[in-house]
Amino acid sequence: MIIFTLNENYYAFSSENVEEITNKMPWAPVPQSPSWVQGLVNLRGNVITLINFYKLLSPTDEIEEICYNNIIIVKNDEEKIAFMVDEVAWVLDIEPSAIQQLDDKTDELVSSVIQVKDQIVSVINMEKLFL
Repeated sequence: MIIFTLNENYYAFSSENVEEITNKMPWAPVPQSPSWVQGLVNLRGNVITLINFYKLLSPTDEIEEICYNNIIIVKNDEEKIAFMVDEVAWVLDIEPSAIQQLDDKTDELVSSVIQVKDQIVSVINMEKLFL
């Protein structure tokens, strides 16, 4: 699991979906795109959509600037998406028995939770990200 912070909360991506972790980079805005689309980045000649993960998880009109330090590039088949995160906290092997599936699907993007050190980490449902 790739565990990262976002606005003082902890989230995780399955490492099998992560292609790369990189430092922040410049982006070009996309006119008339959803508020959570930060823009487009050029990663070694590949143009990838950059998602402001905070705005995707918290779709409110409240404008809160986050300080992001890393970009996590995730892939699904041939499609790649870049996510802005505060910082990558840990890269860990997590036993499947330690993953608690959520019965209450109030947030479709979060499929389960794990406890790492003293933190509760929300595991992102990768299938929902690519719909």
